[in-house]
Amino acid sequence: MIDLLLLRIPFKNKFVLQTKSHDDVGGRYGQYVDLMEICKLSGCALGARTVEFCIDGDLQVRDLNHPFESLPSSFASLAVKIHAGSITMKPCVEIKASPAKLLQGHNVFGSENLELCATELLSGLAYGMPKLFDLLDISNTNLDWIDVTYSAHVDNELIAQQVIDSLKNVTNGQTKKSRYNREYQTTVEWNTGSQLKSLKVYLKFYEVINQLSELEKLSLSKPQDHLLQRKIKILSNPELINWAKKCVRFEARLKHSYLEKHNIPRNLFKFIKYQQDKQNNGINIIKELWQTAFNDILTAVKGAEMNIYDDKRIRTLLNDSYFTITRTGKISYSKANRIYAFYRSLLNDGYQFVKNSMNRMSFYRYENDLLSIGLSKMQLQNLQQQKNNVIPLCRVINIDFSHQRPDWYVEPTSFYDDMKNLEYLKAV
Repeated sequence: MIDLLLLRIPFKNKFVLQTKSHDDVGGRYGQYVDLMEICKLSGCALGARTVEFCIDGDLQVRDLNHPFESLPSSFASLAVKIHAGSITMKPCVEIKASPAKLLQGHNVFGSENLELCATELLSGLAYGMPKLFDLLDISNTNLDWIDVTYSAHVDNELIAQQVIDSLKNVTNGQTKKSRYNREYQTTVEWNTGSQLKSLKVYLKFYEVINQLSELEKLSLSKPQDHLLQRKIKILSNPELINWAKKCVRFEARLKHSYLEKHNIPRNLFKFIKYQQDKQNNGINIIKELWQTAFNDILTAVKGAEMNIYDDKRIRTLLNDSYFTITRTGKISYSKANRIYAFYRSLLNDGYQFVKNSMNRMSFYRYENDLLSIGLSKMQLQNLQQQKNNVIPLCRVINIDFSHQRPDWYVEPTSFYDDMKNLEYLKAV
């Protein structure tokens, strides 16, 4: 699926000035727009990095800039920023969003259709900032970033976490581990900060739950916000949550240098035509880009093994027995998590080792908690001997491209389909 797009749209030639840079010693020429004039014409707000008050009371502002704006759209927000231009960058408007979130309210799964995804971003800008849109040369829109994502589906969230733990030590070729890997339990990253590509594998379930929690908190102060309530309804769909629980997401962020290296057209509409031509020949270019980006990691995984211990029944029994209700009325599994961590310690290190390495009162308390859900002491003392299910990691990370979306998935349609067609659509 296409998970994120960053588009840069140049201004029409009549608004572009060519002049020397004020801060360049060599006096090189660059292309710029008069940011104050653009904002007057479009109604956008300006910011200033430098504000000086003179003795006579005059106010001087320098280094004008346009801060990122968050433009409300159908289900999600669209980030918009005006770049005034420089020696190395033409003046343009940058827009960035997850098309899946704009189209359907979530990005657990979504479309691979670049035309549909990009049109939603451009439509959001056209209807949200029509005056700014009229100043832009839409036909020369460039694709600067694209996030392409596919998922491996595992039996449950416990195995999903074990996959992440196993991948934290994987590296190969030009794909290097990121130093942030130790900081995030449910995420592993490679090539963070690269000018070509960056890779990330993470557990989608926790991202969905966190987003849902934030929306529910926001709804307390906005009970009449119907769009907000609709977002909550979408994200709280049990079928969606169950699908996310088993998703290990493999996300490749491909930047413009990477696209150029692989002969992908930078112009958005040429890329759309390129995808359509490939599709007519039975080739999924989004899938091919993803496979190329993750080739080093997937090659390294072929020779790796992981130890899978799947006892979903224990987790379920603990969650059913040791939950609490918070002040806000939500269910907390903090105690169940602590007991399960103790259970995993017995599994990994053995009964006697754990007993000797922790406070005896705490040990016996956790042991009694496990006994109370139906386990016997003999089972606890022999857990380590049961941990022998070592299998190739590539068998677990099986990305089935034909099963990336549930049976009930329907390709979304544009939020703007019932409105007047945009001029740029006529030219495509």
